[in-house]
Amino acid sequence: MRLFTSDQMREIDSHAINQIGIPSLVLMENAGIKTLFTLEKILDGLKGKRFTIVCGKGNNGGDGLVIARHLQNNNIPVYVFLTAEPESISEDAAVNYSILCKSGLQPTVIKGEEDINRLRIAMEFSEAIIDSVFGTGFKGQIKGMLARIINAMNDSRAIKIAIDAPSGLNGNTGEISAISFVADYSITLGAPKVGLFMFPGKKITGEVWIAEIGIPDCSFNSVETDSFLVTSQLVQTLIPPKDDQLHKGSAGKLFILAGSDQYQGAGVVASYGAHRSGAGIVNLGFPDCLKGNICSQVLPETILSFIASSKGVFDLKADFVENLNGRYRALLAGPGWGRSSVAEKSLETLLENWQGSLVLDADALNQLKNKELLKNREFVPVITPHLGEMARLIDSPLEDVATSQIQVARDFAKTYKTIVVLKSAVTVISDHNGRVFVSSRPNPGLAKGGSGDLLSGLITGLIASGLSELNAAITAVHIQAEAAEEAVLELGVDSVTISEIAAYVPRAFKKLREGEA
Repeated sequence: MRLFTSDQMREIDSHAINQIGIPSLVLMENAGIKTLFTLEKILDGLKGKRFTIVCGKGNNGGDGLVIARHLQNNNIPVYVFLTAEPESISEDAAVNYSILCKSGLQPTVIKGEEDINRLRIAMEFSEAIIDSVFGTGFKGQIKGMLARIINAMNDSRAIKIAIDAPSGLNGNTGEISAISFVADYSITLGAPKVGLFMFPGKKITGEVWIAEIGIPDCSFNSVETDSFLVTSQLVQTLIPPKDDQLHKGSAGKLFILAGSDQYQGAGVVASYGAHRSGAGIVNLGFPDCLKGNICSQVLPETILSFIASSKGVFDLKADFVENLNGRYRALLAGPGWGRSSVAEKSLETLLENWQGSLVLDADALNQLKNKELLKNREFVPVITPHLGEMARLIDSPLEDVATSQIQVARDFAKTYKTIVVLKSAVTVISDHNGRVFVSSRPNPGLAKGGSGDLLSGLITGLIASGLSELNAAITAVHIQAEAAEEAVLELGVDSVTISEIAAYVPRAFKKLREGEA
């Protein structure tokens, strides 16, 4: 599913109006009608319910006025409030204001505290309140009278529904005003906006519905977008059917270089992900100092190899790495390596001599001094940093990475010719061509040590089984999110472990295969 910024959506609207010839009033009418249909689905019918609609002075307010008219035409009680004087509202909104008044419904103009009290009373007797104050074009902070109006709306016990986007949300970035409408549902018009799916905006959007308003495909195609939402439907197209004639050798072979004397479990958890990816052979390489001293439970299907080490960490040599070439399709390095000069040298040796698909996670990223080694490889490497690791990689404040997650991932991927999986509550995947895929499925069950190890193992295993680096990254992120939701649903969010989430990965795959996710 394509994602658009608010600015791009304005260009699309402009194309439909000025190039195709669809009057803007027609689009506004369509927006109101399609929103009404969507409301009917969300609320399981409209009859017997009362609505309060708060309209701003722009076209988002005009959408609200259209909704009000159609509710009234269907004999559904509706209270309508304007946040601006009628003479100051947009041209199309003014047309619909006039139609509404002539139809016998006079909106209340909010001028002071007395009118806000009227709004509070109306909302008290309403099942749902509709926010049509700002829409997706908002930037900055809501202040003054408008802030008091939004606060009053948030205080209501009614179901809260935002049209296009909650007031206070920047549709381009997901930034929000200190005072913002907190929606239970957001009905976005035409196409989904990026800001609805990024934090902190996601905290106030609630459940997102899309109302198609009659904009033709050629108008959408007039604007180039390289941002996409990761959905089950997308991922289902990325995972090929399993061939009945597969054997363990043809199902995919991968090698994992993970762990140290300090962090043994990282490699084990990564191997859990690799096994559940569908790969045929998983070889887990440990530093040889751990031989006879592994404290974590390794799956019996795992091939264990013990690699030369120094000071408790891998001490990789060129001949060892070269010997892996051609034997394994994909290699994962970094989980649990620890930080030391020995580990740093081992990483450099690996990057200079490994010739297959490569996934770098955790300490491999923390010790990546020469990022130029990522470039111009036969296979595009995948890196899986969380926000802090990315901040260290690009020498930038963590806050800047968090607030510009899409742009940071895209810039790094294009500059260093990598697939970037930038992990957070919302995970952003970018390829080296600048395409971005947003997985917006936050789950506190994954906010635990080991979640990155599980994910990197899944990605590496999917590459080994035949998926491209990009498709493997998208699929693994989605599968892990699906598995985490299943685990939390059955086990609860407080005590679920990453190892337990790994056990739900097969169920997530099964749901995708059967089209249920």
